[in-house]
Amino acid sequence: MNNMSNKSGKVMIGDIAPDFELPDTEMKMHKLSNYRGKNVVLAFYPAAESPVCTVEMCTFRDSLNELQNLNTTVIGVSVDGPFANKIFATNRKLTFPLLSDYKRDVISSYGINMKDLGPLQDYNAAKRSIYILDKTGKVNYLWVSENPLVEPNYNEIKESLKNFS
Repeated sequence: MNNMSNKSGKVMIGDIAPDFELPDTEMKMHKLSNYRGKNVVLAFYPAAESPVCTVEMCTFRDSLNELQNLNTTVIGVSVDGPFANKIFATNRKLTFPLLSDYKRDVISSYGINMKDLGPLQDYNAAKRSIYILDKTGKVNYLWVSENPLVEPNYNEIKESLKNFS
């Protein structure tokens, strides 16, 4: 289950991650392909400032030095707007990019669209998902949760990075 192919999604282990360009909290555009040459933890989260997303992003924040020592950068992606992500980043002292998939194109292309967020029918948020990309942009690890209350296995993510760093 953990690093197996995502049966419901379009992006699989071994694929080159689809490129995208999304705005950060300052409305500056980021292209995924510009991060080639580094490993990338691409962390999709359902909603800024929600309880589980806060724990997840703060865990990545607290592991950032260790991840950077593995030539790895973290990128958070949600459907929240840049302004909501900015409040999230400021409140939680998140220093890695939080990108806004406000059109929901990226979650669709990755096959991780969660149709409803709790009681919010047709909200279309990102499923909590982790993609680890190597320096060439190839997906080497994939974890997608159908339950937005489940956190990823952080130790497994670090071990996966150590295996190809």
